[in-house]
Order: sequence, then C-alpha cells, then structure tokens
Amino acid sequence: MNALLLTTLSMLTGPPPVEVENPSRFHLVLFQVVDDESRPLKTLGDGARHRLKLAHGHHWIDARSGTTRVRLPVPLPRRARLPDVLRLKVVAPPRLVLPIQTTADDWGWVPAGPALRGDVIGVGQEDERPARVENVSGFWIRRREITNADYCGFLNGQPKVDPTWINLDSRKVDIRRDATKDRWVTGSPRLPVVTVSWFGADAYCKWRTRITKRTHRLPTETEWEKAARGPESFVYGYGNIYRNAGANQESGRLRIVGTFSANGFGLYDVTGNAYEWVQNVFDRDALRHAVPRRLAALDDEGIPRHRVLRGGSFVLDGMYLRNSFRMCHRPGVQADDFGFRVVMEEGIAK
Repeated sequence: MNALLLTTLSMLTGPPPVEVENPSRFHLVLFQVVDDESRPLKTLGDGARHRLKLAHGHHWIDARSGTTRVRLPVPLPRRARLPDVLRLKVVAPPRLVLPIQTTADDWGWVPAGPALRGDVIGVGQEDERPARVENVSGFWIRRREITNADYCGFLNGQPKVDPTWINLDSRKVDIRRDATKDRWVTGSPRLPVVTVSWFGADAYCKWRTRITKRTHRLPTETEWEKAARGPESFVYGYGNIYRNAGANQESGRLRIVGTFSANGFGLYDVTGNAYEWVQNVFDRDALRHAVPRRLAALDDEGIPRHRVLRGGSFVLDGMYLRNSFRMCHRPGVQADDFGFRVVMEEGIAK
C-alpha cells in the first residue's frame, strides 16, 4: 500500500489508539496543543498501562516522578501517515555520565517514542511529504549549537588543521591563530561556529569521541526533527505560529547561543541562528519509503553526495525555518551560516 493511500486512510478513519506503558509508575498528565498553547486534557495518574482514543492533532504527556520529568510527544496529525497503534513507554532518562569539557546543562534528553516528520500544514516542499510518524530511540543532544570556543578546542587538539573543515578566512568566523600562545583563539566564544563543512562537523564529532570515549555524532534527520519540534511537535522551535521575535531569524547576524527561549526539550536555537548539518545523505524521496534507503556517501562518479542541513539561519524567514524544511548541500560547502550540534550515544565508544 503506497504512502499517499495510507495517509488518506488515516484522514478518513481517524487516528489510531494510543497505548502508554508506565512500568515505573510516573504520574502522567495528558496535554493538548492548541495553536501555541498546551492545555491540560486529562490526568492519567500513575497507572501501569493506559489506552487512549484521541482526536487528530498534537498532544503530549508530562511524566513526573520526584525530581525526574520526562515529556513525551503524542503526534496524531491529520495529514500524516500514522501507525496502526501509537505506542509510548515512560522511562526515566539514563544516568548522564558527563564527558570532559561539558556540564549537565549542556545536554538535553529526548525520550524514545513517536517522532513526527514532514509537512503537516500544507506549505512544504515535495521532499517534506508525505508526513509520517516514525519511532526513534532516546538520545542525548547538545542543548546549544557548537560554539567558536568549542571548535577552538577541537582545532587545538589537531596536529594540523584540514582546510576542508572550516573557512577561517571568512569575516563571519572569529577564530584566529595566536602566534604568541601557539593556539587557536576566539574573541566571540559564545557565538555558534559557522563556515564549517559537513566534513568539519564530522571531524569534530570523531575528535570528541576519541577524547571522551563516548560516541559523539551528528543527529539523524529524524532525531533532529523530533528534538527541534519538542514534545508539542511544533512547526517552529518556539511554536506553531511564526513570530519574528521568537528566534534569531531575518536579523542578518549571528547571536550568542541561548539568547532566545529554549523549546520543550530544553534546546536553544533549533530555529534560526546557524543552519545545522545532520548525518544523512540527502534523499529527495526519503519520506516516500516505508523503510529508509541507505544511500552511499559517494555517487556513481565518486563525488560526495549532498548532505542535509536543518533549522534555517539568521538570514532566512518563515518558509525556510520550519522544523520540517530540508536544505541540502555538498558536504564540502563552507557557508557563512552553516554550523551544527551533536548527539551523544550511551555507553563506551567501541
């Protein structure tokens, strides 16, 4: 059955049931999202299992146990391919073992479960359709974009800087070599690092993996979009309604990371500021395949395929800032608004 037919059936038959497993007996409250607001819909309590029949739309569950809080998206949009049953399991975040040079404030937890992908408001590009709900494992993600200070640490850890990583000649980059200290330094440590290629972002992740013994990598498209949408599955990082003052957008300049409010998962600047490289090779038809295709990094002529960027930047307006919008470029491009953030996997790196 093709994707369009599945989406049409969902619109005609109504959303699937929602099954919630709550083995640790968190106290659960169900919220409904209306425009930019979350309204309490029902107190579910601390029962071990719940089966819910909800209307189309966006909902989320607030789960609390002592000082632990988890927010779980319950996306049931009308214009999306939905599973037969939407299943959620409420569990506490794993213990955060901090890698060096970071603090607990640097990391946000995105719980396992449903993740909305694609355009559900009818304004997106062809490669954003058909929208669908996927399942994704939980993950730790940096709450802020990687900064000049972060990237200086990486450069100072290298015997030689590869010019394909970052364009250090750009006026947007405040990173320079201090000959007296024999180190890379910055006068703007809290601005997001930009003019970084996909190769430069990937190299940073590999360096962090090596020095911390914890796997760092770029997020996948699904991980990035779930994290950016927040528990409410918003269109933008700050809500469903475009607000010029909601993020660093259309300003023409970079802003210090974390200047604007965080989203529901505690992430800053997922909308605007710097575009963010993600892991995936660009597949124009990615959402049309029930099982994602794994495209090779090189095309038939041995040329690196385009990679995906998400989130828009400080020079763009609403259309290009939606959480579902997919930009792509050759991985070697070093644009003045291209940056990144990273995911950290559980356990010791192999």
